[in-house]
Amino acid sequence: MNIDNLKAFYKTVYYKSIYSAAKELYLSQPAISQQIKALEKDLKATLLKRSNRGVVPTLAGELVYQYAERILNLYDNMIKDLECYENDCVNRLTISCCPTIGQYALPCAIHEFKKRQKNLVVHIEHNFTPEVIYNVKEAGIDIGFIEGCYSDENIDCISLGEYKMHFVANGSWENKKLSKNKLFHYNFFVIHKKCSLRKIIEETLLSHGVDIKKLKIEMESPSIESIKSSVAAGHGLSILPYIAIKKELYTKTLSIVNVDDIDFTYNYSIIYNKKIYKKSKKDFIDFIKINGQNLFC
Repeated sequence: MNIDNLKAFYKTVYYKSIYSAAKELYLSQPAISQQIKALEKDLKATLLKRSNRGVVPTLAGELVYQYAERILNLYDNMIKDLECYENDCVNRLTISCCPTIGQYALPCAIHEFKKRQKNLVVHIEHNFTPEVIYNVKEAGIDIGFIEGCYSDENIDCISLGEYKMHFVANGSWENKKLSKNKLFHYNFFVIHKKCSLRKIIEETLLSHGVDIKKLKIEMESPSIESIKSSVAAGHGLSILPYIAIKKELYTKTLSIVNVDDIDFTYNYSIIYNKKIYKKSKKDFIDFIKINGQNLFC
């Protein structure tokens, strides 16, 4: 099977258009069509059909499309690693991490690790925990940082310890202690449901008799920075990870509010595919095992 033929098919299904696939791959439409026909011949299956919605996959095509995404991601990572070897850039590391650890904790650890490595190239992307798990399992990403833990026969998970979240208000907030019944009087800016921390917040509140659906939710956002800005401006309260608000607590633009005995705790973990060996990955895992959260920002 030719990888270019698979890519032509994947892009055609992704865009539902031969024209758009040809434009991205800098090929003519007839060339794309020929590549797809060659792939169908190799796989002995009809993969595409035309409809009033454009080009759509058959049932067999849908199956091939799902595998194609994984194959092409792995292929691209393999090519990049080979390029590094050819250019003496042996230590290439790809990391997918949940936004809270990627934005607020990991940069300092990466900086320290790079000081100990020669010619290290690090590529970091921020994804929610389910996407991080997918990237490590299926897309050839070396390392993942997630909230909670995940493991299976191929994936190892190393806990990085327990972390806390807090109720926060702006720096001049006078009521540093509230009863949980008072929470219903204030606007709340909360982390989006796509983030695993949201589930921990909901479950913790519910265990103390507070249904998040009954709070006055002013805004849901995947961006902790936008939530911090809204709270710092005095528009309401939020519940945020300590690692994301350390600077604001120091500068007193935000303050922690204690609410009865409600205590939010969660874990961060590092995950990796234990069946794929790479020196830079092993070195980084060993580095995290030894230093752990001590080098987080």
